[in-house]
Amino acid sequence: MHPAAGGAEKHLHRIFSLIAQAGHQVVLFTTSFKGAREREVVDGIQVVRKGGDLMFQLNCARSLKKLDREFNFDVVVEDLNKLPLFCHLFLKKPVLVQMHHLWRGSIFHEAIFPVAFGVWFFERIIPLFYRRQDFVVVSPSTKRELHEIGVAESRISVVYNGSDDCGTTTEPDESVEGHSGIPYFLWLSRVHKYKGIWTALESFAEFAEKHTDVRLVVAGDGPLLKKIPAWLRQKNLSDRVDLLGFVSRERKRELLAGATALLQTSFKEGWGLTVVEAAKLGTTTIASDVPGLRDSVRNGETGLLFQAGDASACASEMDRLYCNDDLRTRLEEGARAYADEFRWETAAEQTLNLLQDLQIEHQVKTVNEDE
Repeated sequence: MHPAAGGAEKHLHRIFSLIAQAGHQVVLFTTSFKGAREREVVDGIQVVRKGGDLMFQLNCARSLKKLDREFNFDVVVEDLNKLPLFCHLFLKKPVLVQMHHLWRGSIFHEAIFPVAFGVWFFERIIPLFYRRQDFVVVSPSTKRELHEIGVAESRISVVYNGSDDCGTTTEPDESVEGHSGIPYFLWLSRVHKYKGIWTALESFAEFAEKHTDVRLVVAGDGPLLKKIPAWLRQKNLSDRVDLLGFVSRERKRELLAGATALLQTSFKEGWGLTVVEAAKLGTTTIASDVPGLRDSVRNGETGLLFQAGDASACASEMDRLYCNDDLRTRLEEGARAYADEFRWETAAEQTLNLLQDLQIEHQVKTVNEDE
């Protein structure tokens, strides 16, 4: 429900709402936002909100024991994103660390140097402070990155994201038509620097020189959105690029279903939920060849990969896909078949199994220590 929620938040919501449906008590401790309730139940999840992003580490340290006295947790899931929370230092309960991706050098594309360095540094010390904790990640790429910084592979499990069954879509509205009208490429994400919005725009500017009949649709909100119109005017592309801002779930499906292809130009992803959502609707993706995206996109089988940040390479792949109907059809069919392998129900079941195994191990350890 947070206005800045993205793929990581959707992943948490979908998996743990299903675990709650199975009869388990789930408590989410998270940040607050304007107009939010301090406590409410969302799809079976008891949500407790306190403070903002900057103070969240401190709020966790102050609140975990109090929350444990209230709810008596069996196991804690620490969602490690940018900065570790060190939950195992505050509670003598089993902790499963959930990660989508490591930022590593890509954080310097997004944040100012002091902040970026802090995130990079804290990631480097993960193996020192999480020596005994188990990890669950969303892709083989993230598992490989964790192992590279020193976490034992035996302590890392991969649980893939699911994908929503999108079903049939409604007729697209008049502002953007599908394949029967004006063709378009779709960029769909939060408009942040690390998401590669400038790569997408520069790629389209190059592509548009040869293809005057195609548009680019940018859907999503974020801090860079207000800077794009001036750039478009400078490139004489204002009438070729649609800036839609935030779109509803239904509108997103509509846009994904009608697009020639999804452009996923991020410098870093844990997996790439929008890739699989597009694939479910029969739309292929042109994506950066980076960890996460090279897992959700099988190059030449379900989509096309290009070197991250290389706008000319991206434009070349756009041209190849747009001019080759056979290639596009083959990739669309491959993408749809691949997407059918992923289910939120499977992800929830596998996550629950990990949690129950941790609880059993903790109980056995406690009994042995008492003896």
